[in-house]
Amino acid sequence: MKLRIGLRIGKTAIAVFLCLTLYVVLKTIEYIPGVPENFAFNWYNPFFAGIAAAYSIHPSKKASFRQAKNRIVASLIGGIIGILLVSIYTVFGGEWPNVYAVNLESFNFLLPYILVSICVVLVIETGVILNQRDAVFVSVLTFLSVTINPNSAVEKWFFQFGVNRILSTILGVLIALGVNMFRLPRLYKNKNLLFCVGIDGMLNGDNDRFKGYINYKMNDLYSKGANLTLFTTRTPTTFMPLLDDIHVNRPIICMSGAALYDTNALKYIASEKIDKDTATKVYNLLKENHISPFVNKIENDVLFVYNETIDNEGERLYANAKKNAAYGSFVLGKPNMENVVYFIIVEEKQKEQHILDVLNNSEFKDEITTLVYDSFDSNDLEKHFTYIKVYNKKILDLEILKKYANEENLDIVGLTSSSYSNQLLKNSDYAITLINNKEETKQLCGDIVNSKNPDDLFKEVNRLYHSYNMRKKD
Repeated sequence: MKLRIGLRIGKTAIAVFLCLTLYVVLKTIEYIPGVPENFAFNWYNPFFAGIAAAYSIHPSKKASFRQAKNRIVASLIGGIIGILLVSIYTVFGGEWPNVYAVNLESFNFLLPYILVSICVVLVIETGVILNQRDAVFVSVLTFLSVTINPNSAVEKWFFQFGVNRILSTILGVLIALGVNMFRLPRLYKNKNLLFCVGIDGMLNGDNDRFKGYINYKMNDLYSKGANLTLFTTRTPTTFMPLLDDIHVNRPIICMSGAALYDTNALKYIASEKIDKDTATKVYNLLKENHISPFVNKIENDVLFVYNETIDNEGERLYANAKKNAAYGSFVLGKPNMENVVYFIIVEEKQKEQHILDVLNNSEFKDEITTLVYDSFDSNDLEKHFTYIKVYNKKILDLEILKKYANEENLDIVGLTSSSYSNQLLKNSDYAITLINNKEETKQLCGDIVNSKNPDDLFKEVNRLYHSYNMRKKD
């Protein structure tokens, strides 16, 4: 079992240590001429102070004050009633017997014990009347420690002990409150940073999950109040399940930067659409070349995927995956070309270059950009088919992300372990990657982590988040 020492445990240990240290400090007074021996122990007992301190430490300030008050009131009730009982008895009834002086022949203990038992009722009722029910147990404990004690027959010892008990409790409680209220200097937090994690490349397929401590470290960053989000080529269909493992507090930058998706409101807050005229030309050109693209459109915060004809096995599998997908809808048929976010072409790899040539030599080549991906969840098809996505060229500059960051007064920090997110790194104010990444990717970064482990990216992120001298990428 892993040992975890929490903040409350640590504070309790510190409070007890200070109670013991205070006793040592008080002992030094005895070096002053005229101060009697054992002066410190006669008026302050570190045992009772330590108990009171431990009792009063609580994670909640309000609860700490409540418990501290209960402890002090309880000690006052029990101590005062105990002192009064013994004082009155010694005035009218003679010597108060201690537990060692019980005489079975004279029954010298009988009346004192009866009085103690009766006064226990008085102690409890006093606590109830003062609305200190939670303090009743400590009141009785204090009362008994004053009255039923080996030294209680010593002259005036009961008075000294009662005062000692009360003072020790008060000092222990005050020490506990001081420790509990003390706050270490807080780490500086760069609340103006938006950490964008490029997850493509960290995950192999649509159903893959974060491995190692990545999810732990992302959640730790989230819990510290950092602005955290993801950058991905994915749509809500495949990135929303990832949020079962991790937490983000800013919109997801999805579809390669073509949309921002609010995962709490389940709505798109911004998107970079392809102009209707350009979208129509792209569609017609592809059809002329016997290519049937999937047309992705955002309508009423739902991603609709249209396809007019299914021409190959890759398209069939892609269509089947979209038919029952969450956060989207598949429609077999020709769409209109309004609100098109991107096209996706699923073709055999041997046709990839031809398709790219067709698009890159078109009359609208300056209006679009193409991104190529070759990962499928099915290993059998991985070698045979490729994804070609066609977007508005503005996504290369991540304009909707920059606009969002500007409106929120945030600086963009991009981090990734692969070259799939070069676009993010290029447009970040500060960019981080690993030492084993491609050279073109490393050239985009202001910080290269000397590691091949994606987990180590977050060590650098944590440093940046708490850095006083945050610098931007050159």
